[in-house]
Amino acid sequence: MLRYTLILLLLLLPFRYGIAQTGVSAADRYLTRANLFMGEKNLRKAEQFYKKALNAAPHSPEVYSILGKFYFDQGRYQDASYVFESGTKSCSGGTQIFAIPLANALMRSGNAEKAGIVLRGYRVSPQAKPQLKEEVAALQRSIDFGRLIGYHKYNVKVTLLGDSVNSVDDDYFPSFSGVRKDLIFTRRSNGLNEDFFISTLDSCGDWTLARYMGFPLNSPFPECAQVRSFNDKYMIYQKCDNRSPNGWEMGGCDLYLSYATAFGWSVPRPFGYTINTTAYEGMPALASDETALYFVSDREGGYGGKDIWVSYFKKGYWQVPENLGPGINTDKDELTPVIAADGKTLYFASKGHSGFGGFDMFVSRQQPDGKWAKAMNLGTPANSNYDELCGTVILRGDTMYFASNRPGGYGGLDIYTTDLPKDFRPVEMAMLCGSVKDFESGTPVTLADITVQAPETQVVYNLRSNKGDGSFYLPLPAGKTYQVSAAQRYYNELSDTFRLYGLGAMDTLQLRMLPKGYVPNKKTIALLQLNMADSALLRQDSFCLVLNRALAAYSGKITGLELNSFVLRTDDGWLYDYSAQLKECLFKIGVTEEYITNNIWEVAKDAPSEAGAEVQQPGMVLITLEYLE
Repeated sequence: MLRYTLILLLLLLPFRYGIAQTGVSAADRYLTRANLFMGEKNLRKAEQFYKKALNAAPHSPEVYSILGKFYFDQGRYQDASYVFESGTKSCSGGTQIFAIPLANALMRSGNAEKAGIVLRGYRVSPQAKPQLKEEVAALQRSIDFGRLIGYHKYNVKVTLLGDSVNSVDDDYFPSFSGVRKDLIFTRRSNGLNEDFFISTLDSCGDWTLARYMGFPLNSPFPECAQVRSFNDKYMIYQKCDNRSPNGWEMGGCDLYLSYATAFGWSVPRPFGYTINTTAYEGMPALASDETALYFVSDREGGYGGKDIWVSYFKKGYWQVPENLGPGINTDKDELTPVIAADGKTLYFASKGHSGFGGFDMFVSRQQPDGKWAKAMNLGTPANSNYDELCGTVILRGDTMYFASNRPGGYGGLDIYTTDLPKDFRPVEMAMLCGSVKDFESGTPVTLADITVQAPETQVVYNLRSNKGDGSFYLPLPAGKTYQVSAAQRYYNELSDTFRLYGLGAMDTLQLRMLPKGYVPNKKTIALLQLNMADSALLRQDSFCLVLNRALAAYSGKITGLELNSFVLRTDDGWLYDYSAQLKECLFKIGVTEEYITNNIWEVAKDAPSEAGAEVQQPGMVLITLEYLE
């Protein structure tokens, strides 16, 4: 996937006669030996024989091109530059012959200024094919962009994951789960076979040694480019080397789906013919609300090369895919789409947009009319003169996992993390993890119609509880209050409010629905007595943990909560009033303002000591609960 064909090879076909007659057989023999070693992946031996071929034919443009391309493909751009520059001096017409590959190699080695000088000396014939003209124009755009590297540099941190994750093989397509705190990625061994590996964050924040995931996700065929839903229930990935009689079910590289079960991941199944075709389909990205599937394809109707497409899930089916348009796609390859939790910010890798050379990472935002804005380069140090491929943007929106073959890694492509520049971050989100259950039995209420509305923006979200376990998941902007309602044909409609606090967190909400005709009894109990003047309770909000545990048994049944706070009155106001802290804790738990009654009782400074007076000391809070039996 990451091997590039220099346009030089198209120009050199007529130049085989350039090998001196006295060295034809020797150079050919060395090239043949070198190609054999390349087939065996013995790069050191191949390099030795390519050099011998050059020594045997020191004026052959063909040999210079082969050796230069060998270095270029290994990411040894300075060595490639040296070979191509030597070719310009040693070969007749070398300045013209090697201008494009030399400028390309110089650009990739970080020398944009010299690359520009070389390219300006290249004369494009008026009769040249449009493809060549566009190649020169695209290279010029990249050189111009590279010269402005100072304007595209951001103060962000890039971190290489350790050797627990990375290896001497290619490691890429990282998929991080905020639920399980693990990283699933693709490892390509022997340059061909691709399989899934997994590493987990331990309690110290270190990655465990990556292990092979095995059956059913891995098979004798290449599997790669996995993406997981934000709730970790679904995995979609690319599987290649498929063949089938009907052509679409297994047509080369296709998209497959696996779902989480109590026993691990299910046996994967291919998507239908609406998504998979005889063309290439791969590198999926699933929107956080699971209603949009982005993927890469070279099917007809695109802009050239591999483009990014999207299919929307409507009325129980994936719809005919749509091309994302010229703001994102070019006549070159666009790869590794990643859709952030806000559903409006797309990250991807491209060779067609202006960058620093190779594949760079870009960001685009969806506009109100549904179109995508012109892609913006993520700049350095996230991008480099080497190749970068997107992986995962975490729910909080400030960090991306990605892969790069830049120097300093463990070999080939390695997995990194980078802070995202603030201008390129998505909206800060949290994930609402909800469930709908029967009030009496606690069994799941499936296919309930859920409506969530943000009063501040009047934005309405409509979804359904899962037909298996009654769950529902929805990414929402953090720090806001929402109204939620649930309706199902056999139950009374339920309405509630909740506040989503945790940025990047997974907040839970449990809705308990009453069967139609059922009238529950209400009961009032003294739930809890807290001495908020106790420093141990205030330390790290321990009182919130105590309160959460006390209310856990009544989740979904609370109809009222009364706080009776005892405070000391002074000339300057009330002291020891902790009701605001308690209400904030209750909001986080899911008990909102309309359920809370807050009573503040003044305590005299010299109150006489009497029986029961200890519960009416400053800082004491008595909590009474009303709930449905």
